[in-house]
Amino acid sequence: MTPTNNQIYMAAITLLNNAALGYPISWPGFNFTPPSSGVWLEVSFFPNEGIDNGLAYSDTVVPRGIFQVACVDRPGRGTASIHAAADQIRALYAKGTSLIGSVRVIREPYDMELETEDDRLMVVVSVEYSG
Repeated sequence: MTPTNNQIYMAAITLLNNAALGYPISWPGFNFTPPSSGVWLEVSFFPNEGIDNGLAYSDTVVPRGIFQVACVDRPGRGTASIHAAADQIRALYAKGTSLIGSVRVIREPYDMELETEDDRLMVVVSVEYSG
C-alpha cells in the first residue's frame, strides 16, 4: 500500500525528533517561541503531485515531495552554528534513507542560500523524497 502524505510527514518528523540533535524545533501548527540565542530548527513539508506509474485506474501513484528543515540563529554570532546544524540535518537524511515503506530520500539533501532578516539568519536544508 502506498503511504499517505501524512504517513510520510510523520516518518520524516519522527526521524528528526528521535535524532535528539539538541535544538528546539518549531513544528508546523504548534505554538513556538524562538530562543533569544542559539540555533533552532523550523520544519516544513511540501508533498508534491505523485508520479502515476500506470494507465489502469487501479495503479498506484508514487509519492514524492520535499521535507525542509530551516536551521536558524540570531545575528551576531556568525554563521558557523547554523551551517553545523545543516550538516547534521543533511547527514540524518542522507540519500537512500528510508522514511516509510518504499519512500526514500532520492538525492543528497541540499542547502538553500543563506537567508537573512533583521532578527534571524537561516539556512534551509531541502530533502527530496520519492517512493
